[in-house]
Amino acid sequence: MEPTTYVDEKLKKHYSDLVFSVRLTGYKNQFAKIYLLFEHKSSPDPLTGVQVLKYMALQWLDLQEQHMLVDGKLPPIIPIVIYQGQEDDRNMCSSFHALVEMPSDSFKVYIPDFSFAFFNVRGIDEAKVREKILLKFYVEIIKYQNDPSVKEIPPRLVRGLIESLGYRTALEYIEIFFRYLVKSTGYLTQEDYKKALELLPEGGESIMETLADQWVQQGRQEGREEVLHEKDKWERQAEVRATQRLIVEILTERFDVVGSGLTQKIYSIESLDILNGLFRKTQRVGSLEEFSKLVDKALEA
Repeated sequence: MEPTTYVDEKLKKHYSDLVFSVRLTGYKNQFAKIYLLFEHKSSPDPLTGVQVLKYMALQWLDLQEQHMLVDGKLPPIIPIVIYQGQEDDRNMCSSFHALVEMPSDSFKVYIPDFSFAFFNVRGIDEAKVREKILLKFYVEIIKYQNDPSVKEIPPRLVRGLIESLGYRTALEYIEIFFRYLVKSTGYLTQEDYKKALELLPEGGESIMETLADQWVQQGRQEGREEVLHEKDKWERQAEVRATQRLIVEILTERFDVVGSGLTQKIYSIESLDILNGLFRKTQRVGSLEEFSKLVDKALEA
């Protein structure tokens, strides 16, 4: 996913976008761009194709300025318009030539033409996607992004993806969803994202910093300053969670079963110094009961 947007300030209430760079199988050093344009209007704009053409041209110009052309040629861009309004898409033209009044066929050679995929999210059958966790959350976000109840989605999204996907994969998709939410809704605050990411055992601080960079790009300098101020806190929390898990894993390896009561006590200790002291004792104690007494003593201190 590219850390960029081509939708200007004037149109951000109507559109948001995500850009992905993909490698092409079987082609050395070849890549393509997938450009997703999300249209937030209540009815599809027949001239959305003009915006698509503009954003494709801006991407190609950026690549040229960054000297990223391959053999002097532009990479292909696959544009996809995702619409989430109430009306149907019968008036939507996915061919640019269809938007231009041609006095005769002789004009066609001078007019750029391209097609873009058009996808109406409102037409999705929720029953068919409820087992597909990523699509399920996307549809839910689309439906409630302009509703205050969108605040309930981030924590459920974090928990749902962590439980359903591998940890690294879940982190990648959480970042994608959160970056889209930052662009598309004004109901979520930095505190909402922060609380949701605190549900992660680790990795949340990296995503929060990425969101902070996005806020800075959108003129929200205070977002970056707040996250940088709390960076040490995030890193320390991640170290606490990792040490707690390691203590439980070592005890399980040595004594087979660690009861839920002892596990909860270990996870209730937030002091990294105390946890490090207990960690050193995990290999020295002769029994689980002996270690449990050490934990009780630490909690009483």
